[in-house]
Amino acid sequence: MEKRNNLLWSLSLLVIGIATVILAGSNIIGIELPDIAVRIIGVIDLIALPVLAYTTVKKIKKNKE
Repeated sequence: MEKRNNLLWSLSLLVIGIATVILAGSNIIGIELPDIAVRIIGVIDLIALPVLAYTTVKKIKKNKE
């Protein structure tokens, strides 16, 4: 169970990081992404956020024990 929690935590952190770099990086560079791409990346980012929060809480609870 602990390995799965660590894996989900790592993957969600990676997904959020990549999505943020793509969205912010394209805006800084001046590349305009298609609207559908921005929406898909945003939805993926929003899905990964609660997973990150849940696994972080589980990690904190595990460390307190």
